[in-house]
Amino acid sequence: MRKFDLLNFFYGLGAAIILIAALFKFVGWNGADILFVIGLIGEALIFIISGSQPVQVPKVFHWDRVFPQLSREKAEAEEPIISADGVEITHEQQIRQMMESILALNNSVDVLNNATQKLTKYVEKLESNYEIVNDSTLDYQKEINSLKIKIANANEKLREFENYRF
Repeated sequence: MRKFDLLNFFYGLGAAIILIAALFKFVGWNGADILFVIGLIGEALIFIISGSQPVQVPKVFHWDRVFPQLSREKAEAEEPIISADGVEITHEQQIRQMMESILALNNSVDVLNNATQKLTKYVEKLESNYEIVNDSTLDYQKEINSLKIKIANANEKLREFENYRF
């Protein structure tokens, strides 16, 4: 259920008055100065009121009295836990196992990161080589086209020479 917050309403009202005053000022209408003064005084009063409101301190519950398992003395004398494979381990040992797993995972991520960097460098080299090969292929194609034209001209001259009678 939502509750109407009077202080929040006056925050918005003061801001709206200041915005309307700015509009009056920009357009050049009369009364902009008065609206600015009213809006700023209203905002100042709202800030004073909100600054003097009491703060609610959260209540501290002593759950260790209800649940003695939570007390520090009990935590120091840990009871062993039986793991999935039937071995008794403590919470501390479980945490150590988790930390070892996290470290192994971190090492795996480092190896994967290094492999990714090497792969990126290799792809960049391939891209550079591709551009070189592509440029060379274009030059080769130009040479082939030029050679075709020269051969066609030579064939044409040869036909003319064959048709020429002495």
